[in-house]
Amino acid sequence: MRIAASDAEAKRGEAEGIHRLRTTTRRLRSELHSLDNLIDRRWRGQIEEELSWLAGRLGEVRDLDVLLARLKKAAIALDPAGSSEVALAPLFSTLQARRALAARLLNDALRGDRYRGLLGTLQQAAKRPALTDAASQPCRVVLPAAACSAWRRLKKAGRGLRATDPDEEFHELRKRAKRARYTAELIAPIMGREVARDAGRFIHLVTEVQDTLGQLQDAVVATREIDRGLAEHANDPAFVQAAHRLLESQHASDQSARQAFFKIWNKLERKKSRRWMRMWAKAKAHARA
Repeated sequence: MRIAASDAEAKRGEAEGIHRLRTTTRRLRSELHSLDNLIDRRWRGQIEEELSWLAGRLGEVRDLDVLLARLKKAAIALDPAGSSEVALAPLFSTLQARRALAARLLNDALRGDRYRGLLGTLQQAAKRPALTDAASQPCRVVLPAAACSAWRRLKKAGRGLRATDPDEEFHELRKRAKRARYTAELIAPIMGREVARDAGRFIHLVTEVQDTLGQLQDAVVATREIDRGLAEHANDPAFVQAAHRLLESQHASDQSARQAFFKIWNKLERKKSRRWMRMWAKAKAHARA
């Protein structure tokens, strides 16, 4: 099982292990959501609640790892001699303390009964999945519709989006892009070599959308943390000066990510990027013939 395979490193507090376990948990949640008509709704609701709890614990640590790395890298870029990093020490100390607390809570969670219960439930489901009657139909008939549905939700959120729209709308679009990617990666291989190969372009572009919007979200989060630090250390001239320079770098990163997103989105909107979905329609007709 993917989660069990990732938890040993996470239990040791290793950043990469925590990252992999979080990604695995997110992917499973996305897959369950995409295949909702094939999975017993009551069972899915219960397991998604537990996965959401686990993802939250993992996210508290992982997000702080990403934030700390991003801000330290930006501080060094502003001043390779290190004076900015020294001036910003109060901000880094606060984030590191929050990270230490989050790591303790995660460690307790991964060694607790709730997590063991989740693993047991997933292991049981792997042997006897809680499926609906629709799951008895051929995979090539019922599964690809989930990819089309995920794309429609992504398209609805992405079309009409403007560079000046709120950060929350870009963040929501990122979540939909992630779901569309995971769904395509899950389903495309079962459709045969030709369809899977054609789906590769779609998956690549959706991944670029996801990554670019991830950079945007990271800049937004970093900006909020710097603003908080400025409020807390307004009487520290060295901190204020360094923080304002850091803030400018994050605003620039924000704008750069927004511009990059629209270029990628225009490519994703082209029909050839979604040709594999039309190929699925032909495969579906053939499977029912």
